[in-house]
Amino acid sequence: MENFTERQTFFMKEALRLARRGWGMVSPNPMVGAVLVKRGKVIAEGWHTGPGNQHAEAAALSAAGAKAENAELYVNLEPCAHEGRTPPCVEAIIKAGVSKVYYSIPDPNPVASGGRKILEEAGIETRGGLLEDEAFELNQFYIKHTLTGIPFVILKTAASLDGKIATASGDSRWISSKVARNFGHHLRSGVDAILIGRTTAANDDPELSARPFGKRKMHSQPRRVVLDPSLKLPLSLKLFNPDFGGPTIVFASPEAPEDKARKLKSLGHKLFRVPRGPGGLLRLGEALTRLGRLGAQSVLIEPGATLAASALIEEKVVDLAHIFIAPKFLGGQDSPSMVGGAGAPSLTLAPEQEILKLGRKGPDLHLTVRPVTAWRAVVLRDGSYGAPTDKVELK
Repeated sequence: MENFTERQTFFMKEALRLARRGWGMVSPNPMVGAVLVKRGKVIAEGWHTGPGNQHAEAAALSAAGAKAENAELYVNLEPCAHEGRTPPCVEAIIKAGVSKVYYSIPDPNPVASGGRKILEEAGIETRGGLLEDEAFELNQFYIKHTLTGIPFVILKTAASLDGKIATASGDSRWISSKVARNFGHHLRSGVDAILIGRTTAANDDPELSARPFGKRKMHSQPRRVVLDPSLKLPLSLKLFNPDFGGPTIVFASPEAPEDKARKLKSLGHKLFRVPRGPGGLLRLGEALTRLGRLGAQSVLIEPGATLAASALIEEKVVDLAHIFIAPKFLGGQDSPSMVGGAGAPSLTLAPEQEILKLGRKGPDLHLTVRPVTAWRAVVLRDGSYGAPTDKVELK
């Protein structure tokens, strides 16, 4: 790993700060920020604001104008080398006369990658690996989907101190605080799809829309997705109301009634059939693979107990989990727990988790958890990505 100075690290942190402004606005593109520095001072900044708009590098170069000559460029992703909806960033960098380029991680997209080689051939000093861990975490939706075709999966759930998600009568609104729920909408605003199970849809009748607070902007609402194996959900639910969002994606079993399927499709919704797995549940992994083919880079699962068991224990599809623990006890043998299902057969077979953060959202505890076997990518010495496996660490 290359060594970088404190000054260089400072400017890349600024590029990452700018990149985060793209949360919920840039998919299917990555979040990218760029900073131009001359004589130790920032002369221009830029960030990607959405598909079809200027890339971060181009925005910073446009802001700098002629002052960009002999400047240093800091950008959290390798500058692109292809022409898509916008021209290649490497051409603009070369034309502007930039002297040095620092970036964090290579672009995993084989169509867009290769920028470093072109810049170096043009005589521009180019160094990668600056704050690569932070840059990887920022764009893991884009990276995982690009390399595997499968969405990055976040799970969000809330429970009482004794692990209950509702009372025995089904009352679950609201276990978590408003601050925690606002964070949930922040998550919704940044993902491509929100997925729930049939029981949650029937009991809660959610809109599944993102309602950002403050000055948060979005370029679109996430897609609404529901698992309804036998197509028993009533079409009167908000989930199927176009006033609350676009068409809903429904996953059903192969034997679900065709007449209900035709009705859903006639209302503009999309229906896909996936097989059932053990216990009669739909195979969640196959549904996620289908969503990836539809272009979803990220999926937020908001589960009930059964879906949580499928996602966390049985199929292990979760890459990151946000768990809120409210300071209250619900009790009750018949009150549903955070995770249901048959459970792990033994302690040795229980999926091990890594607690990344422990904090507060209002009165609630907020745990950010990652399965030890969660998908990770590895960056090779030549600046490319190695074949992803179930358990490899970013280098």
